[in-house]
Amino acid sequence: MNPLHRKTKMKSGAAAFVLTLVALFVVVATPAQAQIPTPTVLYEFQGAPTDAPSPVGAMAQGRDGNLYGTGTARGANSRGGVWMITPAGSETLLVSFPSTYNNCQGLTLGMDGNFYGDCFGGGAHNLGLIYRVTPAGVLTDLHDFDGLANDGTPFQGPPVLGPDGNLYGQTGNTNTLSGNIYRITPAGVYKNLYTMTGGYSLPSPLTFASDGNLYGTIATTPTTGNRGGVFQLTRSGAIKTVYGFVDATGSFPNSGVIQGTDGKLYGTTGFGATNGNGAIYKVTRGSTFTELHSTENATGPANYNDLLQATDGNFYGAGFGAGIGNQGDVYELTSAGVFSSFLFDQATKPALGNQPAAPLMQHTNGTIFGTNSTGGSPFPAQGTFFSLDIGASPFISLVTPVPAGKEGTKVGILGQGFSTASIVKFGGVKATTVTQTGKTFLLATVPAGALTGKVTVTTGSTTLSTTSTYKVRPTIKAFSPTSGPVGTPVTITGTGLTQATKVTFNGTSTMFAVKSDSKITTTVPTGATSGKIGVTTKGGTITSSTSFTVN
Repeated sequence: MNPLHRKTKMKSGAAAFVLTLVALFVVVATPAQAQIPTPTVLYEFQGAPTDAPSPVGAMAQGRDGNLYGTGTARGANSRGGVWMITPAGSETLLVSFPSTYNNCQGLTLGMDGNFYGDCFGGGAHNLGLIYRVTPAGVLTDLHDFDGLANDGTPFQGPPVLGPDGNLYGQTGNTNTLSGNIYRITPAGVYKNLYTMTGGYSLPSPLTFASDGNLYGTIATTPTTGNRGGVFQLTRSGAIKTVYGFVDATGSFPNSGVIQGTDGKLYGTTGFGATNGNGAIYKVTRGSTFTELHSTENATGPANYNDLLQATDGNFYGAGFGAGIGNQGDVYELTSAGVFSSFLFDQATKPALGNQPAAPLMQHTNGTIFGTNSTGGSPFPAQGTFFSLDIGASPFISLVTPVPAGKEGTKVGILGQGFSTASIVKFGGVKATTVTQTGKTFLLATVPAGALTGKVTVTTGSTTLSTTSTYKVRPTIKAFSPTSGPVGTPVTITGTGLTQATKVTFNGTSTMFAVKSDSKITTTVPTGATSGKIGVTTKGGTITSSTSFTVN
């Protein structure tokens, strides 16, 4: 069988527990031809105590430009460990997990440069734990789950980084509750944000959207039909269901959701939809649902890994099951709606390995990397590390889930080729405070007068850019006077005001003039009532902490 299969969005297929990939843009009627690149194996994990084979969970790019991940087997204590691997495929086992750690799944880079992960088992109560590991391999147990009122059991990937520098995750069922969504600080201070009840199960990895809220999926939920759903949770703990699945368009989600650059959420289901085998879907935060692709078993595997949107605008993924003997595949869905997959097959291509149990990730050098949890050749290989060359150019990535912040915010920048002469700009405005760590990491402070736009790093004749816009959030520090009748001149002071588009008095818009990044002049408009002053810029909206009194 030819391991390369192609099909358009409109074809249908056969049964099982399946998945594929998701389109960022609306699918066009006549898609162009596409073909996902053949994976290139860069390293084969060895079944030896000096290695941590059977890689599972998300990889993270470190400040040094290398990739960090976890293996669930062997190591010094037969519990796996944390490994570091260069983009060229040179691997080092940083630390073996102790015998008290079990089934640890993936890593997240923190704002402090350390990595954070969780384990499905082990810990003081054998219900899992959250840990921190430094790039040097120093391991610290931060929290042991106990299954009691504010706890649970972690599942399906590490906690995610929040815009506040804390880590957020979701736990699964225990004997006493149906799971929780939690927050933990880098120092290990744990807080339950929300306790799920009423049939929630199979928690997904969480994601932060541009609105600063958390989004995730649950496999079952007390919504109509009990077929799972997409939920939103604010960092203060307020939850709502964004969408409840139904069999006709796809049911029982088997991955989390990610946010496309169009602001919509994308994910996959394992059952239902046109072909009965699940679907790729998009859903707006306002609950408008669209089935994008109906899964085929032969070329669209069962997938418990989140999707990846690469810098070429297409989506890529790695599926754990289905395909040839349920060995999984890697796949692509282009912005033109063309789906293609490469099927892993240990019989004909043993060196590639099979059954990827981790999402794909794109390095800032432009290359996509992934792992297979098993297989490889020759024996005793137990899993592989591979690359997909999609022809993408190098770029820079920010160490924050939400690319937004006020002037004065410190922003970590991952990339390559940096030097002491590198110039960082926010929307074209030069940052004056930049700290360099090697050639692959910069720490820059959002400067006064920064504009909403792309972040760029220029080193010599080379300029690298973020793929998304960084939003400079405005602030209101004061306004004067604090009261007056309609027509009163008012001066507003703050930061990030250059790109102001609207000023309001208790919701009533008024004319205004931007005098500088820190000052706006305006007048109290006709019809205004007492209340807070609001300023909207390209970076967001801010309201004053105190009210203006209209006499």
